[in-house]
Amino acid sequence: MGSLPNIATKIALALVILVAALVVSFVLVLGYFSLTAPETSQAVYDYDLELSTTGPLENATLLIPLPSYYNATTGENTTVVNLSRTSFENFDTEKISVEIEEVNGVPMLNISADRITPLYTNRIEPIPIMPGENESDLPQPTHIYADHYSEETPVPVEMELHMLDTAVDHEIDTRTPLGHEPLFMPYQITENFSRAEGGMDDDYYLSEGSSGCFVEVPFILTYEADDENVLSISTEFQGTNQWWVLGWQSNSYWQRIRHEFQGACNGTYPVRGVLITGEGVY
Repeated sequence: MGSLPNIATKIALALVILVAALVVSFVLVLGYFSLTAPETSQAVYDYDLELSTTGPLENATLLIPLPSYYNATTGENTTVVNLSRTSFENFDTEKISVEIEEVNGVPMLNISADRITPLYTNRIEPIPIMPGENESDLPQPTHIYADHYSEETPVPVEMELHMLDTAVDHEIDTRTPLGHEPLFMPYQITENFSRAEGGMDDDYYLSEGSSGCFVEVPFILTYEADDENVLSISTEFQGTNQWWVLGWQSNSYWQRIRHEFQGACNGTYPVRGVLITGEGVY
């Protein structure tokens, strides 16, 4: 029978070998995922536009900024928005024209119509699911629509555009997108910030520690409307790198611009927006 010191030595040696084997296995697995990361990585652009009006707009032309960049090959500003790959919701495309138009060398979204009519719907109250019930067993909600506000239809319905480009051919520069990646143009930086304390800054929420800048971007609007009418426009663009290494990880930059325009409009209106850079894992 072996002595206790010899047995303890053998156990310790076995533990060392086991730990070493686990470390080597972990390094090999991590190396494998690192080598295969290009196969499971993706760069994505995501564009959204939402607009609603409390009343009708007559003889309307809305020129709205688009995410664009300077193309050194062509010497021109180019937008990444492709209307053929854009989805439309609550847009009457037979009566409302949506095109991309170049204005002073910058691509802008041109939404125009003789009349843009608002859309309202009823408020849908949630129905609780009782124990033993399935969602499919619940009665389907009834949607009511109207072109004006009423007690029966108090909820405005937004017109929406959305485009998701999952075929971006380069790693997106999410830390320093200014001058390198698409942004709403033309823009003027009004204020830089770094390591924000967090909270609301006018209409924009800044998460704690975020960095970026505030910008001004022009909207060119022409339409007739009642004095109390409110046209709400919100547009957002985000560039994201995402990859799989023992789980999905990502980093991104994003830009958001929103404003409410009251009454009739006829001119160029600078609108304050925010650009957040360097969010996520690096």
